Amino acid sequence: MKKVQDLILFISIIALVMTTSINKGGVSASIPPGENIVDKSIGNEPVTHQQSKAQVAFFQQVLDEFAASSLEQVVELWVKGDAMRNGVYKYAVACDELKKKIINKWGKAEESYWIIGGSSPWLDKYEVLEKKKIDKNNYEVKIKYYWETSAGPSDSTEELLIISKVKDKWCVKEIRKASRQT
Repeated sequence: MKKVQDLILFISIIALVMTTSINKGGVSASIPPGENIVDKSIGNEPVTHQQSKAQVAFFQQVLDEFAASSLEQVVELWVKGDAMRNGVYKYAVACDELKKKIINKWGKAEESYWIIGGSSPWLDKYEVLEKKKIDKNNYEVKIKYYWETSAGPSDSTEELLIISKVKDKWCVKEIRKASRQT
């Protein structure tokens, strides 16, 4: 589990570093097409926007090779995506069909970088309300999220995940419903 988390964190940091350009007014997370990310790379050649997009695509290919080793690890990484506002965590533990839906919804990683959520509200805590075995390889897991804002608690939300064991890996197969609670 620690290795998967470390890999995801490393890839996220590299993607962020590669996609951040420094301007006189501060740091921005977007780079106009054709612009260079850094003044000089190790080989003294500028890194182009196209090269950074290709590198993110390579990282995505690596993520597709890794998998969660338990149901609990899937839940932990899925929720960490919300806590960190980083869709890479959710993508990493999604089953193949859900990965396709994620790409359709969020766009390609090299285009949108899968930054999810905003500065507010933020995830304060979560709890697994229910874990129900559907059959030999499928579980239904109901998660409750508790959100905070600078003004205090926000409405909680619930998510129902279908988590499957496919061969020797665990992944989120489906998000059946999400409901808002107060």
